Amino acid sequence: MDIKPEHIKLKKGQIAERLLVAGDTQRIHVLSSILEDAKLLNEYRYIVYTGKYKGKPVSLMSHGIGAPSAAIAIEEAHALGANKIIRLGTTGGLLKEMKYGDLIVPTAAGFDKGGVIGAYIKGVNIAPAPDLQLTNAIVNELGSRKDTYFVGPVYSADGFYREDGLVKKLSSLGFVSVEMECATLFMLGQLRGFKSASILIMVDNRVNPAMQEFLAVKEMNRFAKIAAETALNALVSD
Repeated sequence: MDIKPEHIKLKKGQIAERLLVAGDTQRIHVLSSILEDAKLLNEYRYIVYTGKYKGKPVSLMSHGIGAPSAAIAIEEAHALGANKIIRLGTTGGLLKEMKYGDLIVPTAAGFDKGGVIGAYIKGVNIAPAPDLQLTNAIVNELGSRKDTYFVGPVYSADGFYREDGLVKKLSSLGFVSVEMECATLFMLGQLRGFKSASILIMVDNRVNPAMQEFLAVKEMNRFAKIAAETALNALVSD
């Protein structure tokens, strides 16, 4: 499918093959300091930086909140050259032992029936999953560090403030955390033929009453840098 980007005002090749994405625009600005010779190339709708990490071209991009926004950003980034995409996101933990700043590596992503994935995929119950090689690269990076991490299926919910017993249901089904965009990223990777993966930061714990306040921004940025370095090392590991 040929896509003419309407929101990322760049030419093909200005986005590197290796791309790290996050929902929060401010987080992308902060993380750009990790790159060598980072240049801000797009500010319309989605922030895009391109630079180098360990000598290899890498881009950073914001994708906004929720599946519809993420789908537009990812489709356009892929059309412009991105072929290995890792999402660095925040997530609500579903295991009591999870602590603020713990990292989660999704092995699959459940999703709400219909929505963006339903608009793309008709008549088939797709199983959105990340690329195994790229996911293993993230896990291997985390294995060399002392940071606490979890590996397992996550759930991508469309309603941030929904109150329908979702947390209890997801916990009973073995999901380790809940967020909003991984299923869309993984689906598009399968559909368009690019490699995708994710690393998530636990910013609240939905099953632990003592940790349902969101992690402070200063602390979140500290953990985001750890997660970003892990993801970037995975992106340039081949």
